[in-house]
Amino acid sequence: MLLAIGASWCRWCAEMVSLTYGEFPVARLINARFVPIWVDADRRPDINERYNLGGWPTTAFLTPNGHLLGGETFVRPERMIQLLGQVADAFAARRDELDAQTRLPTGLAGEVPSPGAFDEEIEDWVSAHLLEAFDATHGGFGMGAKRLQPAALTFALRRCREGDKALIPVVRKTLEAVGWSALYDTGDGGVFRCCADSDWTRPSFEKVLDLNAAALDLFVEASVVFDDPRLRERALDMLRYVRNTLADQPDGGFFASQHADPGYYAAAAEDRPMLAPPAVDRSIYADGTARMVVAFARAGEAFGDPALLAFAVTAVERVVADSYEKGNGIAHQANDKQSVRGLLGDHVAVSGALLDLYAATDRDVYLDLSQELMLFSMRKLRRAGGGFVDRVVSPDDVGLLRDPVVPFELNCEAAGVLARLARVTQRNDFLEQARETLVSQTAVARARGVDAAAYALALKELLSPSC
Repeated sequence: MLLAIGASWCRWCAEMVSLTYGEFPVARLINARFVPIWVDADRRPDINERYNLGGWPTTAFLTPNGHLLGGETFVRPERMIQLLGQVADAFAARRDELDAQTRLPTGLAGEVPSPGAFDEEIEDWVSAHLLEAFDATHGGFGMGAKRLQPAALTFALRRCREGDKALIPVVRKTLEAVGWSALYDTGDGGVFRCCADSDWTRPSFEKVLDLNAAALDLFVEASVVFDDPRLRERALDMLRYVRNTLADQPDGGFFASQHADPGYYAAAAEDRPMLAPPAVDRSIYADGTARMVVAFARAGEAFGDPALLAFAVTAVERVVADSYEKGNGIAHQANDKQSVRGLLGDHVAVSGALLDLYAATDRDVYLDLSQELMLFSMRKLRRAGGGFVDRVVSPDDVGLLRDPVVPFELNCEAAGVLARLARVTQRNDFLEQARETLVSQTAVARARGVDAAAYALALKELLSPSC
């Protein structure tokens, strides 16, 4: 099998479809000797997690039962012809041997021995590590490519709010870079996916929903913590972008992404109205919409704008109405009966958003459903060794889909949501599951570097006095 993994927003994926798969000799070889499968990484994050070879597009060669033989990322036509011939010939000659070599034991992925306790010194360790990794010249962390790192900045910002003055320059310099560098689209608003250079230049021009939700949330909170009108104005500019481009105004929900178009974004602001804007992927995914719902609700409270909360309510209710089934949890994509169901990311994100809406509206239905989604996760996704796997395994799954993945940041986020639920409901089962889930990540937390901030944020929730 030839598995191609891409994304609707990915410029290089579109280029490979045109340049490589559009060549007749390539298409002829594929049709003669392979079963080709195209997977959108946003629609199937579980497949992307297991088969992505380091970027988009991914070009992977699989056995008929779904095990990985090898592959590359972007492949040009002449190289693809060479690869197709080599892989097909090798598989025809050595099928039984290759199939045996690539068969992985089920259940081993993500197994990490649990130390049985929290890392109680993680907050101070993360603070020190952020200071060490901070790029004092350009902002952000590290000296390579730059991107928004939400957990690290959220942790640092909350430490600033608690009086940690050492992290104030880290937060302010990095938000300055995010909001006033090439990462930010000063014409239409919104943040791009990443920048190739350490000085926040050479942006990759895609705009994806979850990163814009994280950026909006950070600028809203920072504008309040630092009482800074400039940060507030940048947050309002992001809101304008999301409302104009990514919000499904008639029905509720938020669109997944806006495509990259270097020519459009290179144009002067006054020339853009004469150009067609980049296309928008109008898919509505449960996790991405939930994250923007949280950002809208918090912005509505911070800025005194009830319309933002009203749209957040409409958005989450649309996702729930389209994708929730009692006893079967949330589907990944709204209004798509074929969508994958039972992903941890959807359940954690939607549950957290519902908790925020319950706090803002005092409507019991939001608390009830928030509990139901985490109870589903505890029934279907809980791992015997502690924590959660990323998807419900089905008897007809093949290949790497049969092997569990235990995602670090999602498990930390799940622990935080469960701790919040325990605080509101006084249910011990939520509290115990929160503790077990976070403990399951103790052994790997510090190895995550600045992303260990996700663990520290969850521990803050668990150590809240009411827990």
